[in-house]
Amino acid sequence: MISTPKPTFLLLSEEQLQLDSTLPSPAQAYLNTLSPSGRRTQATALDNLAYIFSDSKIQTAEKFPWHHLRYEHTSQLSSHMVDIGYAKATVNKHLVALRRVLEEAYRLGLYQEHNDYYRAAGVKSLRHETILRGRTLEHDELRKLIEACLADDHNPALKARDAALITLMYVTGIRRQEVVDLNLSDFIAKENKLRILGKGSKQREVFLSEDAASALESWLSQRGRRLGPLFTRVTKGGKVKLERLSAQAVYYVLKTRQKQAGLESFTPHDLRRTTITDLLTAEVDVLTVSAIAGHNSSDTTRRYDRRSEESKRQAVERLRSPLADVQKDEEPSPST
Repeated sequence: MISTPKPTFLLLSEEQLQLDSTLPSPAQAYLNTLSPSGRRTQATALDNLAYIFSDSKIQTAEKFPWHHLRYEHTSQLSSHMVDIGYAKATVNKHLVALRRVLEEAYRLGLYQEHNDYYRAAGVKSLRHETILRGRTLEHDELRKLIEACLADDHNPALKARDAALITLMYVTGIRRQEVVDLNLSDFIAKENKLRILGKGSKQREVFLSEDAASALESWLSQRGRRLGPLFTRVTKGGKVKLERLSAQAVYYVLKTRQKQAGLESFTPHDLRRTTITDLLTAEVDVLTVSAIAGHNSSDTTRRYDRRSEESKRQAVERLRSPLADVQKDEEPSPST
């Protein structure tokens, strides 16, 4: 049987790669619409695409002539990326960036013909199924995390900050970058409410439980009421500095407290996953959970639901194991 060779990935020509520096940048226009965390992720995706479409000649999205892309280029992207080792889910994230940057190129008037843009941006995402990653935390694990914070008596400011940070992340299901971006002015104390700037610069308001609000007030008694970032650095000596925590610092806080509590490893996103699952377990309707989590679609919220995992575990335990029967038969009879 003669195998059909795969088509060569079509690249832009040398002439097409020459970008007029006076033209506006669709990549920058797209990135300007995103939150800081989304901007970093999609900037990397756009840089990757510029590298791929230029055969490594261009490595930054701002220097790539996106308006020269046509359907014959974009239609081959998915298969090419899979061939060179990209996972389907990663390919789809790149396709989102591609469609959006081409839309900005069209809005900026860089496409002369509407159909050229429409066809180039009409590439479909790949269908794929993924196994859920991460884990949810048990209530006892959450309790031990807070206990590890409160046991830190030698540094009261750090103790109060970390207890408030973990409690707030669980109660609100907030993303790591979102908690980093919080300012003192986002805490509406009279209503026990937080104003959160989420993905796509979309704002939402989430209520705090009484204990979460109390933990936050305890931290503010150490931090003070100066305007600025809500969660700030604390030195080893216990001095509060009005400097915003980084996303990596939040990861470090959770990792440190996890080790002190003697828990299995988990990620900041696992806290969010736990919140969503616990809300659904408490029979909060999925639309309300989506609003709290800042999801655009309830389908996204359902993907976080780990209750089905527990159901599968319980189903297996109901099965009668043949090995258990064999082991039971081999047990010596009790002496009479």
